[in-house]
Amino acid sequence: MKDVYKKILVPADGSAPSKEAIHEAVAIAKRNKTSLFILHVKDETRLRGTPYALAINLDDLETESKAIISEVGDLINGEVEFEIHTYTGNPKKYIVKFAEENAIDLVVIGSNSKKLVDRILVGSTTSYVVEKSPCNVMVVK
Repeated sequence: MKDVYKKILVPADGSAPSKEAIHEAVAIAKRNKTSLFILHVKDETRLRGTPYALAINLDDLETESKAIISEVGDLINGEVEFEIHTYTGNPKKYIVKFAEENAIDLVVIGSNSKKLVDRILVGSTTSYVVEKSPCNVMVVK
């Protein structure tokens, strides 16, 4: 473990584990006197909970994304400075790519929030990030 983390990334997806990760990352950022990078990836790979596994509607995805971004600001509540970065695609790949391209030294990520069908079809985001990340990863439950 590093003594000081200066570039902390927190993926935000609106799930309860993601919210816990934001709270933990805020505490770490305060101790390290730094700010946060918040990454929200509009997950177009996610499936609806229907028997036909229909891809989520893009308008619904955009509405959900705006709500998540707004909630992030409420959760951080001015305790530390932060930047929000938003992409559309596969979250696990964007998280690792962002960490690589921005020399992140700690990723704080919530434990898996996907439903079983999603984990089987597209894999666990948290497991992927732990395995592929170029830096330390803290998994928050």
